[in-house]
Amino acid sequence: MAAMSKLQAVLQQQIAPGVYRFPSRASLETLQAEAEEAGWRLFYLDGTAIDDKASFLEAAKSAFNMPSYVGNNWDAFEEAVNDLEWAAAQGYAVIYDDAADLDDDDPAAFAMAVEILETAAENWLKEGIPFYTLVRGAGRVEADLKQ
Repeated sequence: MAAMSKLQAVLQQQIAPGVYRFPSRASLETLQAEAEEAGWRLFYLDGTAIDDKASFLEAAKSAFNMPSYVGNNWDAFEEAVNDLEWAAAQGYAVIYDDAADLDDDDPAAFAMAVEILETAAENWLKEGIPFYTLVRGAGRVEADLKQ
């Protein structure tokens, strides 16, 4: 029997919601199919285009399909990921690829993004809805990510 993928552990909520390193090499299509099969919404952040706060917020707004009224600042991002009324689902998974680009170029922005996503996971849990962020290609070992 094959080992369970971290995404499967997430979808089955065998690990607590939060922000995790995600060593999987599975294709986005495979991850998307697994999430959809479970009734979850998967959001994809392509970190190759993210190297500072502005590019992170722009990419996140697109990835989460946020309404046009959502501003390009941390407060607006935080409010939006704690709302998601336009993307209702049984659970949420964010795949953030190539996160090292932001972590290396703007560690403060990376830390803020992780903090907001971690808080969103805690807030969604209070609503009974799981919210996970899975980070592939994280940079520094000391980055504040769960294993």
